[in-house]
Amino acid sequence: MNDYSNFESDVFSCVYEGQTAIVSLKSESFKMAMDASKMHEMLECLNTIEVDKNIKGILTMHTAEFERIEILQNFIKSIQDNSGYVQKEMGVTRYGNAVKRLTLAINEFSKPSVVAVQGKVSIDSFGYFLACDHRIAADDLSIEFPGLQLGVTPAGAVSFFMNRQMGATRTMEILMEGKAISAHEAKELCLVSDVVSVQQLKAASLAKLEQMYQIPGSTLNLTKQLIRPKTYELEEHFEMSSRLLWNSIIDKK
Repeated sequence: MNDYSNFESDVFSCVYEGQTAIVSLKSESFKMAMDASKMHEMLECLNTIEVDKNIKGILTMHTAEFERIEILQNFIKSIQDNSGYVQKEMGVTRYGNAVKRLTLAINEFSKPSVVAVQGKVSIDSFGYFLACDHRIAADDLSIEFPGLQLGVTPAGAVSFFMNRQMGATRTMEILMEGKAISAHEAKELCLVSDVVSVQQLKAASLAKLEQMYQIPGSTLNLTKQLIRPKTYELEEHFEMSSRLLWNSIIDKK
């Protein structure tokens, strides 16, 4: 395994601070979908943190920017504009698999996991944050629906987790409306647990992890197993999600 205690790439960075691994995501999941080696690095990083006995938990920092959402729109449009059926299928499959693999890895992660999110983030990427144990948002958070503007259904597990947390009717309203969700609205919907200032985000997230570290690891892991969805449930959802994503893209001219 590679050493991720002080790692840097154009997709993410990882640094160990005491007993916590801090992973900072620099791009949306679609970038990893375009490069299998980048996804392999991310998954290997999570696995390395998982087995390192000196690391008790992980903090994922996501500082999204509007330009990334524009790039995501361009990525989707590039698939739509492909002239060949096979090219379209490969693009959708890569994207769907990238979101699936990362979500499953987070869902199966046994150690405490907290995500700190700020700025603008696409609903697709927010889906895999819902697999984390605890989500803390900066007060400038805005969850965006860039795909809906292109007539493309949200990909990944976001609909799965939202349905479990707030029911089918409310989830349908949110996904169909496609209105940006602010930090405080996200808290009301239980999509995030706390809202703090941008300046307090990292400190509040680390404090939450320290609180979770007081619970014996075996007890915490067993409790997660009671609550978290089973892998086969997510696999089934991703199969349907990829099929619907494909249908919404291939029908566009």
